[in-house]
Amino acid sequence: MTAQSYRKEASFFEHLDELRMRILRMLIYVAVGTALAWTIRSPLLEVLRLPAEIGAQQAGIEELPFRIFEPAAGFILMMQIALVAGLILAAPLIFMEMWLFIKPALEPHEKRYVFWLLPAATILFGGGVVFCYLISPRAFAFFFHINQSMGVEVELTLQPYLYFLLRLLLVFGLAFELPLVLMFLGVVGIVRATGLLTWWRYALVAIFIVAAVATPTTDPVTMLFMAGPLVLLYVLSIGLVRLVEKRPHLSDGEDELLPPPYDELIDDPEGEEQ
Repeated sequence: MTAQSYRKEASFFEHLDELRMRILRMLIYVAVGTALAWTIRSPLLEVLRLPAEIGAQQAGIEELPFRIFEPAAGFILMMQIALVAGLILAAPLIFMEMWLFIKPALEPHEKRYVFWLLPAATILFGGGVVFCYLISPRAFAFFFHINQSMGVEVELTLQPYLYFLLRLLLVFGLAFELPLVLMFLGVVGIVRATGLLTWWRYALVAIFIVAAVATPTTDPVTMLFMAGPLVLLYVLSIGLVRLVEKRPHLSDGEDELLPPPYDELIDDPEGEEQ
C-alpha cells in the first residue's frame, strides 16, 4: 500500500495515532534542544540582557541594574531561557515532522512546490527571531525615555524583562511564517492572490488585532514594531501565492494550462460539430 493510498484509506484513529507519535517526537526534539541550551545558559543570559543594556545606553543611562526578588527566581529564569532556546534549536525538526504528516495527503504537483518549504520555514523563523532581537534595543530606548520623562529611575526586574523579550522573540519567529502559510494555502487551492488583494483592508485590521493580542504589552509602539513587518510579509505573500496558486490542469500530474483554443472547444460542445 502506497503512502498516498494509506493516507486516503486510514481511519480517524490511525491518523490520530500518527499525529500522537509525531507530537511525541517534537517533544523529544525540544527536550534535547533544551538540554543543549542549558549547558550554555550563562552566555545566553548575557545575550538576552544585551538589548536592554544597549537601549539604556541609547537613552543616556550609564548603568542598568537587574533585580531578582525571589530565591528560586534565578533557577526558574534559566529554565525558561533554556526552554525557549531549545524550541528555537528544535524548530527545523518540528517543521520536518509537520511536513511528513501532511505530505502523503498532497498531490504530486503540490509536493513539488512544498519540497523547499522546510528550509524556507526554518530561515523565516530564524529571520523573525533575529529581526526582533535587532530592533528591540530601540524599543527599550523608547520605553526608557518615557520612564525618565516621568522622573522615574530606570531599573529592571529580570523575570518580567526576560518574559517580555523571550515571548516577543517567539512571536516574531512564528509571525514571519505568514508568507509560507498563505503560499501553501495557495498551492492547495484554498486562497488566491486576487482574493488576498481584494481583502487587503480586512487583512490589515486582522494584522493589527493579532499584533495587539500577541505582543506582551498593550503599548502601541510594540504593536507597531510587529504589525509593520507583518504588513510587508502580507504583500510578499500575495506575490508568492500568485506564483504557486492552483490552476486548471489537463490531469493531476500536469501543470500546464490548456491553450485558449482548446479551452473554447471544451466549453463549447457545438464546436465539435462545426
